[in-house]
Amino acid sequence: VYLNGFICKPPIYRKTPFGREISDILVAVNRAYNKSDYIPCIAWGRNARYIANLEVGANIHIWGRMQSRIYQKRIGEEVEERVAYEVSVAKIELPHKAEHEAEEKGADEMV
Repeated sequence: VYLNGFICKPPIYRKTPFGREISDILVAVNRAYNKSDYIPCIAWGRNARYIANLEVGANIHIWGRMQSRIYQKRIGEEVEERVAYEVSVAKIELPHKAEHEAEEKGADEMV
C-alpha cells in the first residue's frame, strides 16, 4: 500500500510490555470532490521514533501493508469483539524534506 497524505492527529508513541517501540498515526488522504479518507497507520522501532516527532499537518508518504486485528470492546457489562484495519508502515518519506535535500545536493554539485 502507498499513501500520500497528511497527519491529522498528534502521533501516539509508546512502548509495549516487551520494550518494542510503537507509534500510531491517523493519515488523511485526499480524494476527488473535496473528500478525504482517514487511514490509521502503525509503525514500529526506528519508524515509530521518527513518526513520534512529526507534527499535525505534515505531508507524509507511507509504504506498507494492510493488516487487520481483532480486539475486545467493553460496553457496559458486555464485551464485544471488533475488527480494526490499519496500515503497517514499512517506509516513510517526507516529500518536502526529500525535495530540500535534492536542492542542497544540486547546489553542492554546482560548487
